This record gives sequence, structure tokens and C-alpha cells, in this order.
Amino acid sequence: MKEEIEVLRGLAEKALKELDEAYKRIPDVDNGKAYLFRGKERVRLMLKILNDMEV
Repeated sequence: MKEEIEVLRGLAEKALKELDEAYKRIPDVDNGKAYLFRGKERVRLMLKILNDMEV
């Protein structure tokens, strides 16, 4: 179980980094920026939950 959580944590960290980079590159006038922001917040919440888990 601990290995799976570590894998999930690594994937979430990578996804958050990629979303941050995409968010910085997309123009402000594009609606895609709002979708990226919401995605970043979801991944950030998942990462917080994984980090708070005591295994």
C-alpha cells in the first residue's frame, strides 16, 4: 500500500508541475486558463490528501 501511495504522490506532483507550466504559457483571454486553474486546484487537493496520509 505504501508503494502505491508513493507512486500516486509522484504522479500528482508531476501533474501539478505540468499544469503550472501550461497555466503560465496560456494567454489570459483564453477560457482554457480557467480549466487549467481548476485542474491545478484538484491535483493540489489530491496531493495534500496523499501527503496527509500516514502509512
